[in-house]
Amino acid sequence: MAKITKVLEIENCNKDILSQALFKAEFWEAINPSKKMEAKFIAPNVLYTKIYDEIDVVHIPIEMEGELVLSDKGEIGGKGRLVEFNVRNNKNIKQLEGRLRIKALSSTKTKLGVFVENFALSSDFLSLIGSVADFTLQTKITEMMRNIEKYCKTKDLKDFL
Repeated sequence: MAKITKVLEIENCNKDILSQALFKAEFWEAINPSKKMEAKFIAPNVLYTKIYDEIDVVHIPIEMEGELVLSDKGEIGGKGRLVEFNVRNNKNIKQLEGRLRIKALSSTKTKLGVFVENFALSSDFLSLIGSVADFTLQTKITEMMRNIEKYCKTKDLKDFL
C-alpha cells in the first residue's frame, strides 16, 4: 500500500477546538463519510465504532467494527499538534496506523493533515475487495476532511464540546 497524505486548510476552524472535538464521538458521527456509523468513546482516547457502508466501485456492502486509538502527543515545535492513531480489534483491518497534524494558521483558520503510514486488511476482507482498498481509504479520508470543512462553514465546532 502506498502511504496516504491528505492536507487541507479549513476556514472558520480553531485549532484548539478541533483538537478537543477529536475526542467526542458526536464529532466522528458528524464527519463520517459512510452510510451509517455508531460511535462512542469507551476510554478517554479509544473510539469504538460500528460502520455500515458500501464500497462504491464494486458495490460490496461492508459492516465493520473496531477501535480507533488516538494518542495526543501535544504541540511539536512549530509543526502544530500531533495526534497519532491506530486501529485495533477490527476483524477486517489488520493494521492502520498514522498521524494527524493540526496547525493554527490564524485563530480562525487551521491546517489539518492526515498521514497514513501503514494499512493492511485481513485476508478474508482483502479477498473481497482486492486493490480497491487503498483507493477506498483515500476517498474516505478525503470525504471526511471535506465534511469537516463543510461543517465549519455552517456550524461551530464548539457544539461538540
